Amino acid sequence: MIKKIIFSTGGTGGHIFPAINLMKHFFDKGYEVLIVTDSRGNKFLKNFSKFKSYTLSASTPTNKTLILKFFSYFLIFFSLIKSAIILKREKPNLVFGFGGYVSFPISFVTRFFKIPLVVYENNVTVGRANKYLLKYSKKIFTSKISKNSFSEKYRNKILKVGPILNKKILNFTTSKKNNNKNNFSILVLGGSQGAEIFGKVIPAVVKKLKNEVSEIQINQQCISKQKNEIESYYEENNIKNYIFEFNDDILQLILSSDLAISRCGASTTAELVHTLTPFIGVPLPNSVDNHQYLNGKYYENKGCCWLLEQSQFNTKSLFNLIIEVIRNKNKLEDIQKNMKKNYSKSVYSDIENEIKKFI
Repeated sequence: MIKKIIFSTGGTGGHIFPAINLMKHFFDKGYEVLIVTDSRGNKFLKNFSKFKSYTLSASTPTNKTLILKFFSYFLIFFSLIKSAIILKREKPNLVFGFGGYVSFPISFVTRFFKIPLVVYENNVTVGRANKYLLKYSKKIFTSKISKNSFSEKYRNKILKVGPILNKKILNFTTSKKNNNKNNFSILVLGGSQGAEIFGKVIPAVVKKLKNEVSEIQINQQCISKQKNEIESYYEENNIKNYIFEFNDDILQLILSSDLAISRCGASTTAELVHTLTPFIGVPLPNSVDNHQYLNGKYYENKGCCWLLEQSQFNTKSLFNLIIEVIRNKNKLEDIQKNMKKNYSKSVYSDIENEIKKFI
């Protein structure tokens, strides 16, 4: 009998990408899979039309006015009802929650249908949705967090499996890294929500770098309204560039890069570490529970990146950091050596073996 798994996830990159990666794995293994997400998550599913999906509308009541809190609780209540209807209709053997407030309703309702629930935490700290679900979960998979970070009553549920990366990236070998280029290539990643400040600061820095380094190339992710302006700036200054809003084959850009400047989303930082791409991490300052800073600090403590908080992210500080790296290539090599210590290639088999115990 074919087993069915419902994947439930919020719509930001750190939630939706691991969910899609694991969903593809189980589909290839012969499982029936479907996903429950929000309107943001649905935008990332356009290339996966073969997968059945449901959309929930939910909202967090945290840090809101009384009226908005009421509206959020109403959406949550409505989503709980819709989740019950989905579970009754689909009759899954397992629900897999990936965090984000949209994942909470269907994950929570599993307890009334006696459907096994497992959750995955991609960040250094447990997100709010997952935190509420710990006591109902059969297993808690983590990317970075160790058992010692949880209270004693949950430790027997914890399994650190590492980041759930796209298999193209997971199967990457260091021999594919292009280290024999004449130019110094910088990759800028703003995350699924973009980074407007990158578009304001980085072009001027790249122009200054061009005066110091004869051959430099910039591949920069930006928000839609900045694209034309940034492209024009680089063209006017004869700087090799590729400006994009989203790229389906980010691996090729990563492999051609000497250095990345990135937000500190869990998935993006894990991809950079696994591909031995040194990066300057710039945490999103208003991320929930400051999780982006903690993600970046985790890798900085392991010697895998440089951390530059947004309050210090300006032309002078960024230029000084990058030019020091360019002039002293040993810094890049040291970072790459530290990154090699963070490999984890058994994530899919580790998760699958544990799930088989429940379904």
